Amino acid sequence: MDVHYSAEKDDLYYPAKHAVFFPNGRPQSDAALCVEMARLAYCRQDIGFAFDQDRIRKVLGGIRFTDCKFFESVKHPNGGGSHGFLALDEDAKLAVLAFRGTDKDDPSDLGDDLNAWPEKWQAGGNVHTGFAGALLEIWDQADTNLGPVGGYKLLVTGHSLGAAMATLAASLRPPAALYTFGCPRVGDKDFVAVLQKKQVESQRYVDCCDLVARIPPENVLGYVHFGDPHYIRCDRSVQQLPEGDPSIGKDQIKAEVEYLERYAWRIGDVAVRALADHAPVNYVWPVTAACP
Repeated sequence: MDVHYSAEKDDLYYPAKHAVFFPNGRPQSDAALCVEMARLAYCRQDIGFAFDQDRIRKVLGGIRFTDCKFFESVKHPNGGGSHGFLALDEDAKLAVLAFRGTDKDDPSDLGDDLNAWPEKWQAGGNVHTGFAGALLEIWDQADTNLGPVGGYKLLVTGHSLGAAMATLAASLRPPAALYTFGCPRVGDKDFVAVLQKKQVESQRYVDCCDLVARIPPENVLGYVHFGDPHYIRCDRSVQQLPEGDPSIGKDQIKAEVEYLERYAWRIGDVAVRALADHAPVNYVWPVTAACP
């Protein structure tokens, strides 16, 4: 399968900087739509962290989304904190709720990522305190705007921290489907049981050696993943596998060796594959190829 791969630092640290969103128009599959929506959530202004609303609306208009609602934290300076948007296709009665992942320059995001101590979650179970706090900064805004679209097909998505927020949101307002990319572990077995009881349909994509999809470490603080991974292999094909499948470890070793030979030594590239694989574009390309 001829699928592009990027080891560039800019694609990891500034996902929207060089992005050409939806280059082939609107995808046919929900997975391909959501993976690009998750990257689109990284669009921010040149100064500060607030959404670049004009750019996002222009992109969405090009794929027939007729409206967009933005949700942004008001408690941090320079537009920092949590961000999400609700894209609406009023003709198709489709709504996509997308959350932004970690912005490496925003200390509030980094604080949320590191605050891993478990706390009781309102839907049930225990969850990562930082992820919960990140969602609750904007949940009232999002929940209010979700009310009028009750008759729409709702997809919830995000990458990285945004994926964790999307998972928590799905426990509060179950969507038609949850699509996450590079999602860390969010909660314990009781929290996962809540999602299962609410029959949340989940597609959790993991790109090969992506470090973020492996934290917090398994069996530390009781956190577990929700659902088996759609694993993106070293050759960029996508395969759904049981959690902990031994073939994943073998493929990751092959990928690490390949990365050292081809990318790790180049100026401008990320030094290790465990971080490079987390770049949103390295989810966009294989997911779009597998699910046009």
